[in-house]
Amino acid sequence: MTTDRNDFSIVRFSTDDLPKKDRTAIWREHFGPSVFKVEIELPPPNTPVKVDMAARSLPGLQLLSGLYTPGRMIRTRRLIAEDGNDDFILRINTRGAATVATAGRKIDYACGAVLTNAAEVSAFDRPTFGGSTVVRIQRSILSALVIDIDDIVMRPIPGETNTLKLLLGYANVLLTDVPLASPPELRHLIVSQITDLVALTLGATRDAAHIAEGRGVPAARLHAAKAYVMENSSRRNLSVADVAKHLGVSNRHVQRLFESDGTTFSTFLLDYRLACAYRMLCKSQYGHWGIGKIADYAGFADLSYFGRCFRKRYGSKPREIRSVDRNSKPLK
Repeated sequence: MTTDRNDFSIVRFSTDDLPKKDRTAIWREHFGPSVFKVEIELPPPNTPVKVDMAARSLPGLQLLSGLYTPGRMIRTRRLIAEDGNDDFILRINTRGAATVATAGRKIDYACGAVLTNAAEVSAFDRPTFGGSTVVRIQRSILSALVIDIDDIVMRPIPGETNTLKLLLGYANVLLTDVPLASPPELRHLIVSQITDLVALTLGATRDAAHIAEGRGVPAARLHAAKAYVMENSSRRNLSVADVAKHLGVSNRHVQRLFESDGTTFSTFLLDYRLACAYRMLCKSQYGHWGIGKIADYAGFADLSYFGRCFRKRYGSKPREIRSVDRNSKPLK
């Protein structure tokens, strides 16, 4: 288990880091009541306990995502009485089958999400190994933004819902991205953006929806656009149109997203390709690759253009960067 104190209190946990004899006990006795605020039943006989998860806490909000062993989590009357927690919990299933039961209702879902209330007895069952992303939000925050919030509890939300996909992408970025500084204003902005997306997914009030469309949705779309660019940066013909098609918006909308971040699509793509090439030049595993091959792999079609851009960005030629890396062998 690791904790990054400056990174929105992020916690990472994997049973692979524990002795086999301790995995079940630590998972059930520590993470059940302290992180998930539930009781975790013993897994089925002969089922190895395997969990790989991350959690991050922000003011009034908690994000959790991971892959989990088959089993059952129960929000019991005893826990409700002890902690008095009445958060709303949006459970987004990302892999495998899952079942949620509360207040006499039961939902089976493999793709999509469902909202539950921590103040009600509930059970979450996972019959096979699978994954989910969970957003916990204080009742006072979400109830002010969503019409008849209690009536939405246990209402299935399809996985293809646009705002749900944006929410999932943004949450995963916050759980897996490079550690960030965390001044109070940034923490509260991120909480507002995540809450906006949850509210829109559930059915925000008119005023809340208007605010969210100008705050949470653009932020999530920008993260989604950047993620798509980074995943596809090696494609030489990657264009604004490709990103726009992926997001389901216009080309101009994509351009405005990058402009709102003080850059452009072309600049962001170029900087990312250069950064990829720089990292490869510094790694010994690519020491036998020629400069041209590295440039091509990073997405550059023209070696001369790559050289000019690289010198402008880093103040050195690609070959000079390689020569100072003692772990790689410079090419003659």
